[in-house]
Amino acid sequence: MTDFAGQWIRAIAGAALICAAATSLTPKGKVKNVLKFICGIVLICAMVNPIIKQEFPSISLEMSKYRSDADDIIASAEEKENKLSRTIIENELEAYILDKAQSLNIKLESVEVSVKWGDEGCWYPYELSLTANISQRERMLISNFIEAELGVPNERQYWSAYEG
Repeated sequence: MTDFAGQWIRAIAGAALICAAATSLTPKGKVKNVLKFICGIVLICAMVNPIIKQEFPSISLEMSKYRSDADDIIASAEEKENKLSRTIIENELEAYILDKAQSLNIKLESVEVSVKWGDEGCWYPYELSLTANISQRERMLISNFIEAELGVPNERQYWSAYEG
């Protein structure tokens, strides 16, 4: 594509130089006016000729390749943005649960949140893994909070005790 553009510019520049030399050497009068008209036609031909000579299927293929490359780049950027937003949401939810437990004087060792893409077009918390050595009452308190605030039912809350 750059070869095509380079050849096109050289053809226009060459035609312009020849036309400029011819018009500067021609005396004023009707002949010069006719020569200017002819030079205009030559310049138009120099501009249009490479496009006419260019094979349209190859231009179409090159444009298709550029479009495909652009689509790939966009898809890659969207995928990276999607992963990043998922990670941010998971981290924010984990911090939220840990903060709530701390405000209730309950020590959670770790929280891992898994989010899922919803039909509404956003991430929502789907399941959690929690690690803590706490009483059944404290576990139920946190579990009920998670279900009420985040919508994750008890069946998708996986609790384990840590050795410590």
